[in-house]
Amino acid sequence: MMKLRYLLALLLVTTGFRAAAQTDTFVVKGTPTVITVTPDRSFLYLNEGNVLRITYKGRHKLGKVEFKGGTATLRDSLYIINATTGVEGVLVIYEKLKNGNERVAWSKTYKLFGREIPEPDLCGIPNDSFIDKFTVIAAGRIYARQKYSRDKYEVTSFTLYLRNPKTKKLDTLKAEGNMLTPKMKQKIDSLNVSGNGGVLMFDDIKAKGPNGKVVELPPLRVFLVEEKKKRIGL
Repeated sequence: MMKLRYLLALLLVTTGFRAAAQTDTFVVKGTPTVITVTPDRSFLYLNEGNVLRITYKGRHKLGKVEFKGGTATLRDSLYIINATTGVEGVLVIYEKLKNGNERVAWSKTYKLFGREIPEPDLCGIPNDSFIDKFTVIAAGRIYARQKYSRDKYEVTSFTLYLRNPKTKKLDTLKAEGNMLTPKMKQKIDSLNVSGNGGVLMFDDIKAKGPNGKVVELPPLRVFLVEEKKKRIGL
């Protein structure tokens, strides 16, 4: 009887130790790696600096950043991605382990597009079209517009070529911004539109795009017609 009681007591003690051991056992999970790239989009532009911000959260450190199809350059905590070739490019982000090795932590494939070069117009009048002299003198401005995209471009400078009625040669006039200068308007006002002087040729047109990059636009040619005879109130 005593032996049986001893065995039961030993069994209870052993069971208690096992229960205590199970209660004290727990598993520590590793901190997951979270990488955020902003702006979050599916495409990049060719041959211009696409600016991306990369943030890393995890057990390790942010490693190197590569762009297959161009270059990735770190500048002032931002990455400048310059896509140079192809229709797709892959952004690869590595994390640096404690032993110094690096492994791929994140990757994404981007579509690559070239920006549409905008077309210039004079007061909304496109290339090889007619415009009356009064409108040009009153509100002469060069605009840059795209056919398919809504990117905004601002004309920063241009050159106007027009025929001098006295010398029969071309006068060259330059302007900063998108507005015709007073001298340009004076020259245009003196033109004999019904003769051979009713052509305005704009060239060397520069425009700044939404990314701050300045591009050169195609030439613009417009034909002048006589001033509108009808005025408001007349």
